[in-house]
Amino acid sequence: MKKKVLILGSGGREHALAWAFAMDDNVSEVYCAPGNGGTAEIAENIKVNLVNLQEVLRLAQEKNIDLTIVGPENPLASGIVDLFRKEGLRIFGPDKYGAQLESSKLFARNLMAEKNISQPSFYSCNTREEVESLKGILELPLVLKADGLAAGKGVIVCETDDEFEQALKTIFDDGKFGDAARRISLERCLIGEELSVFAVCDGENFKILNTAQDHKRAFDDDKGPNTGGMGAYSPTPLSTPKLIDRVGVEIIQPTLDAMKERGHPFTGFLYVGLMIVDGDPHVIEFNVRLGDPETQVVLPLLKSSLFELLWNATEGKLKKSKVVVSTETAVTVVLAADGYPGKYKKGMIIKGLESVKDRLVFHAGTLQKDHDIISNGGRILNVVGFGKDLQSAIDDAYAIVESIEFSGKYYRKDIGKRGLQYLKKGDTND
Repeated sequence: MKKKVLILGSGGREHALAWAFAMDDNVSEVYCAPGNGGTAEIAENIKVNLVNLQEVLRLAQEKNIDLTIVGPENPLASGIVDLFRKEGLRIFGPDKYGAQLESSKLFARNLMAEKNISQPSFYSCNTREEVESLKGILELPLVLKADGLAAGKGVIVCETDDEFEQALKTIFDDGKFGDAARRISLERCLIGEELSVFAVCDGENFKILNTAQDHKRAFDDDKGPNTGGMGAYSPTPLSTPKLIDRVGVEIIQPTLDAMKERGHPFTGFLYVGLMIVDGDPHVIEFNVRLGDPETQVVLPLLKSSLFELLWNATEGKLKKSKVVVSTETAVTVVLAADGYPGKYKKGMIIKGLESVKDRLVFHAGTLQKDHDIISNGGRILNVVGFGKDLQSAIDDAYAIVESIEFSGKYYRKDIGKRGLQYLKKGDTND
């Protein structure tokens, strides 16, 4: 019997999830709450306040939802999984305790230290004075991280004394990260190649979906402020089978073991953000949900049933599932509003979508208004290109970019460039 699926969230990641479920033979109906202009075309959008967990619960009950998928991190950190499970509803994601792997940098760091998982050296700081005194004995570059959730923007890399002073001002004087920065993780900055690994976990076992590389900075050549992500590609040239096996054995399995030992088996997506230094993986961060925009390249390459995978995970039967992945490469380029991640305008009419309707374009900050799609956020659209290799996928993605127009359209022109440079060097972790 086909099942009803509810996806919580409104970004490009949620559109990609809705797209995957809408094509799945196991699924009869897809609901998105609140969704966006893109999800409205393939699913039923329902207006809901994700901060009000009781309201979300009522929605799932009224619609007789069989499986709920949580897109963003905040509902997980607030305990939505605990609430749904208490009411006997099936939901894919970790409980509030498990969500601390993302919602508290220091919780994750301490757990990794306990399990001897490779990570940069770190120091827990409660005051500006503690941070300043440690700066006196540590070498730059250093990283300052707000312990709590800060919409993916609570990390400041400091390469110079001036940048360090500015970071202190941002955190302690300006209070930019609010309560999220009540504690600070001061960390050694690792220099290497970034890699993200995405796994589905059922409390004991895991299956790796794929790897990806995100592009966090706003401007080309990794310049400018951090954003939610300006583009991504999957898989990455870094991800040899040998390296991915190591990530599973040395990082993911010990993390699942630690959570089970603490009485909170981890069920959900585990996003492992890594820095590869001299061929060795070191954990930069954990997320307990899929990344955005990485989801927009990882899911289109998945050829097996996402629904079956997640359903089996909620039953603790992940071993029954197979993960089948395309041999192609996927690249996504984010089309953003001019000014993002700072101030930007909303309400721009988006033109050209009809000309690329046979291509994969995931909506993020969009709304349907009358017969138009209009912008409603900083990151507006994610175009996805495919190819037999990275260069052809890049070319394919940027060809789609040229077809779409709106006032103030901004995008990075170098998505995938680091991957090409890596291939040119001929580096390998074998």
